[in-house]
Amino acid sequence: MKRLACWSALTLLIACGTPKSQQVRMDAKDRFDRANAQVVYDQAVQAFHAGQFETALSHADKAIARFPKEGSYQLLRGRILLEMKRVDLAQTSFREAVELAPTSAEPHYYMGIVLQRWHELDKAVDSYHRAAELDPSQLQYVAAECETLLFLGRLDDAQHRLDEVQRQFEFSPVLDHVRADLAGLRGQHGERDRWLQAARLRSDPSRSATLAEEIAMVRFERGDWNGCIQALDDEALTILKGRADLTRLRARCLLMLDRPREARDLMLSLRTEPDAAGRNATIVGLAALRLGDVNRMTEAGHVLTRAQPGRADGWMLLGVAAAHRGDLAEARRLLGEAASREPQRELPRQLLTGLDRPAEPMQGLARVGETR
Repeated sequence: MKRLACWSALTLLIACGTPKSQQVRMDAKDRFDRANAQVVYDQAVQAFHAGQFETALSHADKAIARFPKEGSYQLLRGRILLEMKRVDLAQTSFREAVELAPTSAEPHYYMGIVLQRWHELDKAVDSYHRAAELDPSQLQYVAAECETLLFLGRLDDAQHRLDEVQRQFEFSPVLDHVRADLAGLRGQHGERDRWLQAARLRSDPSRSATLAEEIAMVRFERGDWNGCIQALDDEALTILKGRADLTRLRARCLLMLDRPREARDLMLSLRTEPDAAGRNATIVGLAALRLGDVNRMTEAGHVLTRAQPGRADGWMLLGVAAAHRGDLAEARRLLGEAASREPQRELPRQLLTGLDRPAEPMQGLARVGETR
């Protein structure tokens, strides 16, 4: 009986040393290490989302030390380092994550971000494309790929990629915006407007104001003055009402629509705004020219000769105002100053010549400052 017990103990000892039993022990150790590492990893995630990057990095390093086989730990470490602007180290972590989890899309996506920051754009496109291949459901991977292609000027490649994912992301405002950018780069301004409107209709309300403003700018660039004003009237821009640059944009449209009185009165709402660059004065002065408002011409002219002494516009305004008052000698002097400052511009010379022909002095004034 004693001999049988010894034989059983020996058999058990031998069994404990077999490859299968060793694997069982290794698996158990892995589970233990992973469980411990996961606790620290969860702490790293919490700290990361709270913006506590040093703490998050410390926890991530501990998780990796406890269980170095898990790719998501390296991915988190890379994201933390990326937020800390430590891009070289982030790239190393993303590369580790790719090796540990080659079928995971996120490491490829973040590797693309690193490569984009390093201006290795063709490689970034490849990384974004690989991420999209591994997880086709993620819109941001495709969007990043297409936007980078546009930046590279690979317009046909971007078009092809957009067409490939059209059905899957048919109602995506993000890709609508990418299509708008593509149309703009091709000079298809009507198409750009159309895609921006589509993005505006489909976007989250938080993006509506930005898109409405972009639509207004596109229409102004196209010379669609009424369309620009219509876009500025979008209810999404109510929160931006009174912003100086949008007020100037509306006033410029009014001028181009031959509504100078409305433009002038609108710009007067900005009289208390700082105007060191003379942008407000330029529009007020142009409106005043068309209205024959000598006082506003003079006021705007003085602002512009101080703000932009090397430009012709302020001197032209003062010269035309002097002509309106009948002081032709002073008008000649001031218009001569304008001509000397921008000799390549025809308008100051035309106005000087027009002083000798009373029926013509105001001709061409519609162009004064129109591109300023």
